[in-house]
Amino acid sequence: MRPTPGNRDRRVRPDRFAGTHGRGRPELTGDQGMAGQVNRWLRDWESMMDGYLPGRGDLMMAGMQTAETVLGRPPVAVLDLGGGPGTTARKLLRRWPSSQVSVLDIDPVLLALARAAARAAAIRRADLGTARWRMTAGGPYDLVLAVMALHYFPEGRIRQLYPEIRRLLRPGGLLLVAEPMPEQASPNRRQPPDGLGPWQRWWRALAGHPALAQPMRERERVLAGQKSTQFVADLDWHQAAAWDAGYAESWLAWRRDDHALLAARNT
Repeated sequence: MRPTPGNRDRRVRPDRFAGTHGRGRPELTGDQGMAGQVNRWLRDWESMMDGYLPGRGDLMMAGMQTAETVLGRPPVAVLDLGGGPGTTARKLLRRWPSSQVSVLDIDPVLLALARAAARAAAIRRADLGTARWRMTAGGPYDLVLAVMALHYFPEGRIRQLYPEIRRLLRPGGLLLVAEPMPEQASPNRRQPPDGLGPWQRWWRALAGHPALAQPMRERERVLAGQKSTQFVADLDWHQAAAWDAGYAESWLAWRRDDHALLAARNT
C-alpha cells in the first residue's frame, strides 16, 4: 500500500528484529518492549493511511462484502498487492480466518513489519514494476486487492498490470482496486506536496531504530533510483483498462469524494 503523496495498507505479535526468517528475510521476534514499539508503528501507519484515503474502513468493508457477494462465499486465497506492513492483511484474516492471505511488496522494512502484523499470511517480496513479479506471486487467487498501490507506476505500466493480475485470478475471481479516481478527470500526474508530510515523518520515526537497521539498509539498496509517478485517472480510465485486459465486467463498488473502489470480475 503506497500513499498518494511521497515516494516510494489474526493476532498481532510483533516483537524484536533478531536475525532472519526463511531465506535471509528479517523477522521481528523478541521482547515485549519492542512488541509495543512495533504496534505503535503499525498504529501510526493506519492513522497516516486514513488521512491519505478518507473512509478507508468503509472502503474495506465494502470491498469484503463485494467479494463475498461475487464469490458466494469467503475467498479461499487472497493476494494483497503492495500490502505494505500487513495491516490490510490483518483485517482480511480477522474477517476470513480460514483464508490463505498473501502480502506482496517490494519494501524490506514494510515486509518485516508485515511478518509481525499478519503472522498467518504468506509474505512475498516482488517488484510490481516488471512482469517478473508474477513468478513469486503464487496463486491462483479468488481475490486480489490493490489498495493505493497502482498510482506509483506510469500509465503504461498500470495498463500492463491489469492483465497480469487477471492471469493470477481463478475463473470468476475478483480484483479490487482502490485509488484516487476523480470524477471526469483526464489522466495526469499528481505532484506530491513540498515539505515533510505524514509519509516522511513516519519513515523518520523508524529510521534511527537499531532493530530496523538491516532492513533499512536493504530498503535503500532496493529502492535506489525509484520514484513514484503519482498517476491519477478517473473511473472510466480504469474500467477501460480492465475491459482491455479481458475482465468480464467492472463496476464502482465504493466512492468517497475523489477516492473510489473499482471491482473487476474475471471471465
